[in-house]
Amino acid sequence: MFQFKQIILYILIIGAAQALQLMVVLFRKKENHLANRILALSMLLFSLDLVVIVLFASGEIIKVPQLMAISNTFPFVYGPNIFLYVILLTRNEKTFKHSYYLHYIPFVLTQIYGLFFFYFQPQSFYENLLIPDSVVPWHFALVGNLIPVSGVIYTVLTIRESVKFNNRIKDSYSNIDKINLRWLSYFVIGTAVIWLIVILAYTLNFIYGEELRANILIYVGMAVFLFLIGYKSLRQPEVVLIVSEQPAEKIQNNKDSSYKKSGLSDEFAKNAVNKLNEIMEREKPYLKSELNLSDLASMVNVSTHNLSEIINTRINKKFYDFINEFRVEEVKQLIEKDADKKMSILAIGYEAGFSSKSAFYSAFKKVTGITPAQYRNDTRKEKVA
Repeated sequence: MFQFKQIILYILIIGAAQALQLMVVLFRKKENHLANRILALSMLLFSLDLVVIVLFASGEIIKVPQLMAISNTFPFVYGPNIFLYVILLTRNEKTFKHSYYLHYIPFVLTQIYGLFFFYFQPQSFYENLLIPDSVVPWHFALVGNLIPVSGVIYTVLTIRESVKFNNRIKDSYSNIDKINLRWLSYFVIGTAVIWLIVILAYTLNFIYGEELRANILIYVGMAVFLFLIGYKSLRQPEVVLIVSEQPAEKIQNNKDSSYKKSGLSDEFAKNAVNKLNEIMEREKPYLKSELNLSDLASMVNVSTHNLSEIINTRINKKFYDFINEFRVEEVKQLIEKDADKKMSILAIGYEAGFSSKSAFYSAFKKVTGITPAQYRNDTRKEKVA
């Protein structure tokens, strides 16, 4: 048992060191500067939190018991920080809006609470807290039980924001394979898992009592999370949406509300759609794998915002799907011409403008309902018949 406890302590200490290292790296990164400052602050708090639990496990926390209260308020910062990090990263914002400070009200309130009910208590009060299942004031328990509530709320908000961003990039790019969103996905999923562990730990403590020390699962989870994101954080990408002519508040909404007050006339839109289709058929810009909204808007001679609106509301498609449907049709034509199978299926996909096998197969099946290989076999059977 002693050896197991030592292993846990080593994991926590290494996790704290990893968090400090990430903090330094994030502060020095030039990309996503403001977003990384928020994340760096979270890394610092993670590190302090892990140090406190090490002191708690070793019994040394009794020398500075106020650290228990301070670290217990950190979760009221974690949720807002992660949420705002995702917002600042995905919207590429350069300033911290005044409205963002409202997310820290619960943290400020817990600090005020601490001043009255925790930070200046007698030593016996703190010693009592170290006893499993000790009786504590109801309001003290309430503050602790609000932590998973805050976590659930901000996890939902964070996931929703990242999903909205994943959808928005399809209004700007025809190929998103090189726009590495894995960092964001890993990060959001990782934080969601941590909050699930928090809920699990609270549930176990409620059922079996605090003597089980289920809270240690939270901190071990944090340490493992820090190990996993450490490498990924060094390759964190910066993605700028091309649809930048829209006001920021419009970018945040869905496509229907984004264009509600549009001044785009029916005649202008109709002419633009005709010109767009003519360019797509004659010049085949979709063969360029890196084609984006800005490139196509220049060819049609309209603004990126107007072209995005036209594709979304007049053609009822996202830019990503609109372009890839043309690429799928190009693949079908190339397959039919390549009766002798001189080209591989993947080579044909690249020839048509796709930049990866996964994007090619996914788009082809979405449009046709079958794989490219199945389409080639069906085409060959029709010619033989």
